[in-house]
Amino acid sequence: MIKQFEEQVQHINELFVNGRVKDSYTLAKALIANELFAGDASFSTVQQHVALLEANGYANMPNPTNEKVKQSVERTDGSYPERDVLASYLGSQDHEQFSNVVDELLAGPIEAQANAYYTMAEYFALAKEYDKAMVQYAEAIKLQPNTALYWGAFAQFVNRVEASPFLALRLIEEAILLDDMNPRWYFIQGNIFLQLVSTTKNLSYLPALEEAWMKAEKRCTEKQVALKIEIAKLKDVVTQWKKQML
Repeated sequence: MIKQFEEQVQHINELFVNGRVKDSYTLAKALIANELFAGDASFSTVQQHVALLEANGYANMPNPTNEKVKQSVERTDGSYPERDVLASYLGSQDHEQFSNVVDELLAGPIEAQANAYYTMAEYFALAKEYDKAMVQYAEAIKLQPNTALYWGAFAQFVNRVEASPFLALRLIEEAILLDDMNPRWYFIQGNIFLQLVSTTKNLSYLPALEEAWMKAEKRCTEKQVALKIEIAKLKDVVTQWKKQML
């Protein structure tokens, strides 16, 4: 039984460092609920793992349904149609018009409402009102949990402001599960792992980091030149960093 517990604890860790954080959390929850595991030496470690993830909102995340949703395709400039409302405002600086369009979206169907919250989240992110942005991103994924863009944008925001890589990993994993052909999501996942390696000095995240960027490269279209350049630059940074660390 002890060996079985050791294997499960190891599996929990392997799942997490490879980006399968949902499965890691689920398995860890099931393990600490097992009365036989309560006396194991690893119990407190797994319990702390669950507590850390729940502190980052894992227990309250929206659950995507089995409904198939057509996902947005990234344009060559890195933009998405859902961001056009904000892009128009940034181009004109017409605050009244922007407010009116957001109000119209909020008065519309669920899809439009989610777009409104996403638009406001991106607006607050640019305005560096990060707490407000967090709330709006959370509302967007709650209303449309099957839309990969909202999960991915939320993850990118969390990573950029260095809020919590554990939350960011959970968010980007959902984006990948919903739209596994979008290179952007793997690129962001790699960036999150890079942050984890940088802050924790835990080199066990390196294989998943490199695999994520490899998957991103493979999925890039010929026109996604800017994204390819971003990936290449960061790969060079990691190569140099590894030479210093290893």
